[in-house]
Amino acid sequence: MNRLWRALYLRIKFLGEGLKRRSTDILERELEDMENGFALLIFGSIIGFPILPSYIGLSLLPYLEREVLVMLSKSESLDDKLAEWADMADL
Repeated sequence: MNRLWRALYLRIKFLGEGLKRRSTDILERELEDMENGFALLIFGSIIGFPILPSYIGLSLLPYLEREVLVMLSKSESLDDKLAEWADMADL
């Protein structure tokens, strides 16, 4: 009988861990979507959305430090690949 309770306890514990992991994954994905939307509101003028008043953008800038760093790191890798290949081939 003790083994039955232990097996039941382990299955319930396993179910709880799975539900907890899944719920945190969903929350992290939702947070990422909200951060992307927030960055789109702030930096939307780059792609043609109406611009935010500058005082609002400047007051929100400290909250966008991570997004600015990601944007800068991605923009560094957006070189002209054809020019790089031509340079390697000495054309």
